[in-house]
Amino acid sequence: MSIAQKYRQLLILIFRYNETNYLLSRGRRRQNHGLECCFFITIGAILILGVFYIVQFFSSTPIDEIVWTNLESHSCTSYATREYLAEINLSPWNRQWTKLCMSTPVVVHGQPHLPSRCEYRSGTVIGHFAIKYDEPDCVTYWSTFKNRGCTAKGSKKRRIEQHLMNVPAHADYKEFCATTPARFLDQEFSGADSCVKSIWGVYGQWFIDDPSC
Repeated sequence: MSIAQKYRQLLILIFRYNETNYLLSRGRRRQNHGLECCFFITIGAILILGVFYIVQFFSSTPIDEIVWTNLESHSCTSYATREYLAEINLSPWNRQWTKLCMSTPVVVHGQPHLPSRCEYRSGTVIGHFAIKYDEPDCVTYWSTFKNRGCTAKGSKKRRIEQHLMNVPAHADYKEFCATTPARFLDQEFSGADSCVKSIWGVYGQWFIDDPSC
């Protein structure tokens, strides 16, 4: 059977489903209407699925053509770390856009970096990058430590306090306080145990073991 003959038969079937035979009983007419409904729902579903796969096919970007554009530096997020944002030429219709985004590096300060996360925003796929070197404006440091004495009698804990310097404006001071390394009394710390902020600035506090307390 030729394609033209198959197409003709399909048209005949469609027209038959659309016919209304008023000589049939009410129950049989209802049955035919039900068949019509199911038929057109099936056709509609097939068309929608077809359109989806067509759009997905044409929106796919070859791997060797995926590039980052509009790289921008943003605020400092933690000790010696600045966030960068860039756009990637991936369509959100591509089911693997997240995987492709997360596996595509961008070059910052002459070195490749993978994004820490990717998001879809206003029709564009955006990558977020945490750059942890060559960002002097994001480097905080501690002033000379001060011994504030025992926290309480019998606590066996001593409180040490230091002033956090070079905190970026509008930054999350708690994040910088917790990630700025410190060294005192022959001990090293990755950050403060707690932080307080006053009109005088940001202060980190450490509670170290001391049997004399």
